[in-house]
Amino acid sequence: MFYLYVKWFFAPLVRIYLRLKVRGHERVPRRGPVIMVANHASFLDPVVLGSACSRPIHFMVLQSMYDWWWLRWFYWGMQTIPVRTEESDPRAIKQALSRLKNGEVVGLFPEGGRSTDGKLMQGKEGAALLAAVSGAPVIPCFIHGAFESFPPGAGFPRPSEITIRFGEPLQFPREKRARRDRKEMERFSVRLLGAIARLQEEETHESLPGGRGERAASPRVSGKP
Repeated sequence: MFYLYVKWFFAPLVRIYLRLKVRGHERVPRRGPVIMVANHASFLDPVVLGSACSRPIHFMVLQSMYDWWWLRWFYWGMQTIPVRTEESDPRAIKQALSRLKNGEVVGLFPEGGRSTDGKLMQGKEGAALLAAVSGAPVIPCFIHGAFESFPPGAGFPRPSEITIRFGEPLQFPREKRARRDRKEMERFSVRLLGAIARLQEEETHESLPGGRGERAASPRVSGKP
């Protein structure tokens, strides 16, 4: 109920002030476990992505966000999953897998943090690990306009037009789930970031006059989950 109240509270901001547009929402399964991954360049990203998705999203957030006592109640109420970045966090992985086992949606930003310039960064392997262990489909998403509205260091979001573009579901190869070796994780992570980059390319192509846009380079992957 808290999640729904928050979503209702932010609805005017998202629909009117930020003029949210959603593309490809039919690609999100109506039921069953789903892992949702997106680019991350603004504090608005979870707000607009949660507003664009018809299902509640349990976001994986940095443990440091829970350390802010004045916001801890909010993240707890939104049923987010705290994760530590300095090392592999088995507790966070276990909690995320439990959500997926219950048929829920888990959201994370595979870059591991916010981009300071709005461009896609290198990815980490947490989403690939969840996909391999759970077998859940992964929905890549591209968020356009959030960085321009509320970049790092800004005091308040500026009026803008934000678009969420959902991609086709990706599945970790069934025959390779049992092994889950590092190379397979890296390959799947590259696929995820590449899918987000292609969604960025589609958005750029459609938004420019004449439908002409530059190709987005596929990011590389590095780091730990």
